[in-house]
Amino acid sequence: MLIDDPRERVGLRRHALEKLASLSATSSLPRSDTPEPDLTRLCNIGLSPSIVQDEPTKSSTKQGSLLAKAPMGASELEVLLALGKAAPLVEDVGQAKKLLGQLSLYLSEVYAQSIRPSPFLRSIEPSPWETLTSTLTTALLSIGLRHPSLHHDAYDSLDQYLSNCLEAANSAPSPKMTDSDDDFLHAVGAESALATATLSTSLLGFLGALPRYCHFYSVPQRIRLLETLRRILNEPFMISVEGTFSSLRACDAAPKSLLPWRSYSRRYAASGRPLGAMLLRRGMIEVNLVCSSLQIMGQQQLRQADTFNILLSKDSRVDHVQDANSNFLTELMTDIANQEIILLEDGADYLQLGSVWQQRIAFSTKAYLVTIYLHCIIADEGIAEPEVLISWLEDIITDPVQMADNALASVVLKSMAVISSFFPSLVTNFSRLLPRFIVQGSVKGETVDVAAHSLAHVLQQLSQDAVITGLYSLGNVLSTTPTDRANGNLGQANGSLNVQRTLGKYEQLTAASSISLDLSGDEETTAVHGNIVRAIVLVAQSCQDEKITALALSILLQKLGRINMAVDVHIIGEAARLVADGGSVELKSLLKLYSRIGHDGALQRNNTLLGAVKGARMYLASTLRDSPLFSDYLTQLLENILSKGDVHESENTHQTDIELAALEIAELLEPLVTLVAGRGETFDIYKDSEVIRLQREVWFNMVVHDITPTSKIGQRYADTLQALAMESRPLIAEDRADQFESDVDLNTVLRRGMNPPHTAEQKSRLISILPAHESDIRGLSYSKVIFLHAAYQVETLRARQGDCTHILTYFLDPSLTGSAMENCMVAIADEVLNIFLSRSLRGSLKNASAPVIARQLAQVLTGCCHRIPRVQQIASSCADKIIASMPSSLCQKSSLFALLELLSIMWMSCLDSEIDEYDWKSRYVSERGGVEAELSDNFELRKNTLNGFYTRARRWVLSVINIAPLDVKGLLQGRLISMANALSTLRQTSLLNIQPDKSIDTQTHSRGKTQAGVILYA
Repeated sequence: MLIDDPRERVGLRRHALEKLASLSATSSLPRSDTPEPDLTRLCNIGLSPSIVQDEPTKSSTKQGSLLAKAPMGASELEVLLALGKAAPLVEDVGQAKKLLGQLSLYLSEVYAQSIRPSPFLRSIEPSPWETLTSTLTTALLSIGLRHPSLHHDAYDSLDQYLSNCLEAANSAPSPKMTDSDDDFLHAVGAESALATATLSTSLLGFLGALPRYCHFYSVPQRIRLLETLRRILNEPFMISVEGTFSSLRACDAAPKSLLPWRSYSRRYAASGRPLGAMLLRRGMIEVNLVCSSLQIMGQQQLRQADTFNILLSKDSRVDHVQDANSNFLTELMTDIANQEIILLEDGADYLQLGSVWQQRIAFSTKAYLVTIYLHCIIADEGIAEPEVLISWLEDIITDPVQMADNALASVVLKSMAVISSFFPSLVTNFSRLLPRFIVQGSVKGETVDVAAHSLAHVLQQLSQDAVITGLYSLGNVLSTTPTDRANGNLGQANGSLNVQRTLGKYEQLTAASSISLDLSGDEETTAVHGNIVRAIVLVAQSCQDEKITALALSILLQKLGRINMAVDVHIIGEAARLVADGGSVELKSLLKLYSRIGHDGALQRNNTLLGAVKGARMYLASTLRDSPLFSDYLTQLLENILSKGDVHESENTHQTDIELAALEIAELLEPLVTLVAGRGETFDIYKDSEVIRLQREVWFNMVVHDITPTSKIGQRYADTLQALAMESRPLIAEDRADQFESDVDLNTVLRRGMNPPHTAEQKSRLISILPAHESDIRGLSYSKVIFLHAAYQVETLRARQGDCTHILTYFLDPSLTGSAMENCMVAIADEVLNIFLSRSLRGSLKNASAPVIARQLAQVLTGCCHRIPRVQQIASSCADKIIASMPSSLCQKSSLFALLELLSIMWMSCLDSEIDEYDWKSRYVSERGGVEAELSDNFELRKNTLNGFYTRARRWVLSVINIAPLDVKGLLQGRLISMANALSTLRQTSLLNIQPDKSIDTQTHSRGKTQAGVILYA
């Protein structure tokens, strides 16, 4: 395929070079056809001949200077980038040393490197100089770390680069800023402006690569590094940088040599990094930040987590070495932070913040400076004064403009929490500042969360009483006068939650522990109230105390209906977050409250309330799936659905009441499905008979209220009903299979709404589903009609998803024996199987593959040997239809071997009746295939079952074996060889009397006519 786009061609070339360089770096051995290693050959091909002719030495400064003056082509640049990215992979020290020398020459002059114009440079982002410098710096640092013997050489090369940059920065012209951008370029000259631009972007690449590798430098080396960077970014050079890039962005007629830089400037601005002095200073401050982090913790800790997370953790450990060099480094960084804060606050010539992105860079720089000073305080509070940082934090937190920046706000709030951990005596004011910020600050989202967590941390450093005081202070802000109450008051929740058992000693503090928070009318907005609610929840969660959680829940629920609907929505949602960390009592009480609110919302058709309650229930469902509260929540949801529409046998039941109950039930279905989705029938909760009973009755109640796939409300929740059916057990009480009275006759839920009009309506619905059995349905009782309708809905929904085996379970019910209800259930079974087959044949099922269908068939075959004759008949009929419609389903290992295992089980069970008549067992499990069969206690019935199953099995196998693939025949032959019991049975019954297959016949003769081969061709 031809590639016409030049950008795609250069992308492929660059990718190929990088791949070749990485492979060459990991192999230091030369090839057989050349004495040179691959990496050396790649250098010889792509780099400048002046670099690779001789072994580079430290005295090659002149050579590097000549290299910078010679324009670099795009091909050489791509090879250099590939080699730089492969440098961390070089294992051989000799190759690493040679590569280090070659890359060092490029790095020493990259700040002044001229690059030949090429359209291929457009794909190197953000600019060739930054990318090249970053790659070369990373390569040298990686080589120095990977090969300790080369560490000194790598350091010298990096130091040489900084020395050259310092010399170039000192020689850069720095005229005064003028009103005209053209005048500035004319004053400095195009050549000087070009040199300033290349030097600036090269420094950006160097500063961008350093933070990941600051541990490369020792403490004395870090001191020299930071001092050199400080001297490079002096005020005259910063003025020159700011003037150059401002002129490039705004001038009307730039010199031809500077035209590409206008494109680069737009590219940087589009990425949120406008070129200028502030961007360079932020890069230098970021290097200071990493060095300050290394003063208090090791590199391994920094790789694992953020410094704030480490300092705020309970097991935080500060690792600081007190010596002269470390103290001097701390002093240096403290001094840098102080000076940079002053520059940011007072302003300078190069801090002309003109755009939003430039302001964000300034705010992020301030965030770095705050963090640096915090690290210095932790390292040595005698050098960095905590009071200075506290004054910075107080100034920033009271400035809405600065706190509107999420990054700066997060650093300020977390710094308060860290200070409270290390200096508890200094942070009394924070416990007042943070609540006031949450209440009065126009913040939202993540900043509120950080503020709440920081407040919780600060309050916990003081005392538990301080936590309670803080919660009440925030809660009091939510209180309003009765005249401010919104319409549709939900009422107070004091009596809804039983939290009195956990409050105890806290109640006496209600009046005496409130902090006064002054708010004007304009500030009491819905957003502020939402922030307060969120803060109360997060503070309580951070404490991880059940009593505090209960107190916070009580405070919130007392405010329901006192402000407005929007605040109520916040409280309803956030209360769920609290209960997820609470106990069973709080969960049950809150769910009762949700039920009452949901009823009011449904009654008023208030979608806002319904949405809030549903969202809270959904959150609990997704959160409590793996919680100890799972079973409590599941039981509560099922009981809540059952409690809806508990109508009496009366003709006066209004249709609107039934529709209202149906709406309330539908609102509970999605949380229920979310809670149980993917659990499967093997989950422990399905071993609880109470839960199984509740889920049966839930389906009965839904049918009573016409929540079916064909009804209007059922169509809205069709996917939910489908998912719920897949997670449900059959609607028959399996534990009553051996009793005379059926659960259908005893279950009171099946009699809900039992009045003449409703009975006639339900019968007409069932007749529309099973029109051929109208006469049978007319004579059924109301409860049996509801049961049959529910069974039809569950099993047809299940069949649409590819599961048809559960229908056999229904024939265990004693009420089905020889009755009109049995005829209807047989018709339902036929309909279920027809849906399953039609969707499988059309490929409508997601899992409509032969192995999946074969596993379904294997379960049906197990039913053919069931102890109840009626189950055997239905299972045999289902198996006949499946095999006739899809013969390939029996050609799979799972179904075919299950058939053989069942024959062996039946034969063994009949043998047991002959040799061990008094020690019988009804449940047999195949050791080989794990097939389980529940057989009759009647040995005569077992023999009849074996004979009937053998007859059908022989017919089934003979109908499919001749069309089965060759590998299935081979599997069958191998299986028969290893099944001694099955072989004996099959030899006597001559099960496999199939037509000879020449390919199998050849294999059989070559194996000497094994015993299985004789049976296969008997």
